Amino acid sequence: MRITKSYGTEGGFIVSAPELTEDLQKTEPVFIVFDELPVPFFIEEFSPKGSTKYYMKLEDVDSLEDAEELVGRDILLSEEEDDDSISLTGFTLFDQDKKEIGPITDFIEIPGNPCIEVNGTLVPCADECIIKVDSRKKRIYLNIAAGLLD
Repeated sequence: MRITKSYGTEGGFIVSAPELTEDLQKTEPVFIVFDELPVPFFIEEFSPKGSTKYYMKLEDVDSLEDAEELVGRDILLSEEEDDDSISLTGFTLFDQDKKEIGPITDFIEIPGNPCIEVNGTLVPCADECIIKVDSRKKRIYLNIAAGLLD
C-alpha cells in the first residue's frame, strides 16, 4: 500500500492498494517507515474510492501539512513486513492492449519514478501507469508509452 496524495484539509489521504482484499481493522495499527524504523499509526477512517484506491485518515495526522509529509510512503500492515514482500520480480508484464511484453527481472526504486526491468529495458511503474495487478496469475498490466519498448 502506498500513499499517493493528500485528500482534504483534515489530514486524510488517498492510498493505492491494488492487492488489498480485506478490510483493515481499526483496532490494529499500520506502520509507516521513518528513518528505517516502522512507526505505528491507528486508522481513524478507511473507505474505498474505486477498485484500487482508498481514502484513509490516521489518528494524529490532522492537517494537510501532516498528510503531505506522508505522500509517497508505503504503509505496512505489520511491523515485520518488508518492502520486498510485494515483489513484482517473477511477474509477467502486459501492456494496455493485453500484449505480453516479458518477465519482470527487477524492481528499481527511483524516487518519484519507480521502474521495472523487462528484457533489459527499464519501464516506468508509477501508480498512475498500473492498470491491473493479478497476483494469482502473476501478471501486471501497465499503460506503456508508445515507442518505449521499440
